[in-house]
Amino acid sequence: MTLLGAEQALTEAVEQLWQAVGELALTVYEDRPAGADLAVVDDLGEQVSELQGEVAAARQLLRAAEGGTAVELVTCLPQVAALLDAAGGRYWRRLRAYAPVAELRRAARRGGAELPWWQRSVEAGAARCEEPLAACAAAVCACWREICGVAVTAPPVSAPSPPPVPAHPSAGPGAQPRRSS
Repeated sequence: MTLLGAEQALTEAVEQLWQAVGELALTVYEDRPAGADLAVVDDLGEQVSELQGEVAAARQLLRAAEGGTAVELVTCLPQVAALLDAAGGRYWRRLRAYAPVAELRRAARRGGAELPWWQRSVEAGAARCEEPLAACAAAVCACWREICGVAVTAPPVSAPSPPPVPAHPSAGPGAQPRRSS
């Protein structure tokens, strides 16, 4: 793979994640049952909104670097990687971990008839984000491998040679310069 190929794979993976998170957000906000004014539902909405914001920021950075030089990708990749890492952490800790899922399920059991349907739909939408999120992580790693490969195969930068050491003033003509250790 080339750096350009790795960048394209990352851009495609982020686009797929953007679409999956967008579908999840649509389910969370648009399909939310009327009267579901529970703290757990509000927290879920906030977490999905934050996830969407992190993916959007990564997407925007990649779009700004798209079609540019390798230096632009190298410059933005740490930020993109950090945003996708934050999105992954949020996804696993706040959307898919046992505690938030169990809390949402408890609320759905106590809620009306529409809430259990919505809760299952939210869980299915969150599960659909898993594969694109993993693809993003793999694509970021591929970009780093390509960047490191380019750095290793690039011709070495020669360091300037040190200036000559002048002869000691007390040495006579033709004396060899002293070298400091």
